[in-house]
Amino acid sequence: MRSKDKTQTHEQQRVLTAEQDALLDLYQEHLDHFFESIKASEKVQVEIETLHLKKILSK
Repeated sequence: MRSKDKTQTHEQQRVLTAEQDALLDLYQEHLDHFFESIKASEKVQVEIETLHLKKILSK
């Protein structure tokens, strides 16, 4: 298959437009940041609960 034919075949198989693909990438980036902030907040919550338990046990 010639390279021009490969390019045409690849373009025909694309599901998203370039704009939609860029928007999807941006959305995935936002999701990544969201999940990272959830992980960070869970770590803080565990630290708070640990300190609270230590305080209770030290009494």
